[in-house]
Amino acid sequence: MKLVVATAAVAAALTVALPATAAPAAPNSWAKQANQVCSVWIAKAKKEFGSPVTAAQLYSFAHKAKTLEIQELAALQKIQGRTTAGTAALTAVQVDIAEIGSAIKAWDQGKPAQFVTILKRYLNDGRPKSAFAIAGAGECG
Repeated sequence: MKLVVATAAVAAALTVALPATAAPAAPNSWAKQANQVCSVWIAKAKKEFGSPVTAAQLYSFAHKAKTLEIQELAALQKIQGRTTAGTAALTAVQVDIAEIGSAIKAWDQGKPAQFVTILKRYLNDGRPKSAFAIAGAGECG
């Protein structure tokens, strides 16, 4: 979901190189259900972040993105039959959520440069996408 919510304006302002993703696994039942859940959350993210985000809106963007990721994670955690790779993917999302929380905290503490640095790292972190691909749920991440 993260790459969908990173609009062109944000991406242009904060882009760094993404790591290569691993080859996807064949979808299993958990992965198929996860892909369905993620499709719903991607649609919500597109609706929420349909217009470009300006630099002045990044703090608000961070809060909205964190909320959406927390809600998506909760929906994904409800799916039964999760594989080890699926568990690793959900752990990567938890790390992502913590990272955006760190960015928000930096802003709240009056550290805008640190906020931008952490937000860049969050937006360009390909670990969740890679982890979901390995789990066979390429629609997620």
